[in-house]
Amino acid sequence: MPARILAATLVLAIPTVLAAQTGAGALPRAFAGYSQPAITASMCGRVNAGESQCVIPAMTAGRYLIEAAGTSTAQGADARQGLEIVIGDTSCGIARPANPAPWTSGPRTFRIDCEVTLIADSPITVRAIYGDVHAVKDPKGPSLSILPMAWQGVLGARMFAPAPAPAPAAQPTEKK
Repeated sequence: MPARILAATLVLAIPTVLAAQTGAGALPRAFAGYSQPAITASMCGRVNAGESQCVIPAMTAGRYLIEAAGTSTAQGADARQGLEIVIGDTSCGIARPANPAPWTSGPRTFRIDCEVTLIADSPITVRAIYGDVHAVKDPKGPSLSILPMAWQGVLGARMFAPAPAPAPAAQPTEKK
């Protein structure tokens, strides 16, 4: 399978895998004293048209799926959107629609997700920060939800390509 098709297949499979894993499970014994509570709507609120926040309570541990969306109505040519999820002081990333179709009128909603594994002794504020250009934000502000996910037992993983090994040094030849 060509690499481009494989990469596209994996990217399309990620939401399905995340959806199948959604739902809290038992935390490992290493997290004794912590819980993985549901983050309900009462723990969230709108700050303004460009920001919403939720508070994850103290003594929380586990995996969560954070979903954010912002809606704006275009006001002419070159309307654009951007969205960021921030957990405490850590950004999950800033996103803009990839190769967006020209958008000159009407409302459009842009969505992003972030998976986070956390352990917190103090409350943590999660923020959805939404911006636009040549558009008007929905006054309700961005939506923000935080869903517990089952514990998978992995604290971290990352992919990298190792540096190539140096070529062996030339061996001197012996003259007779």
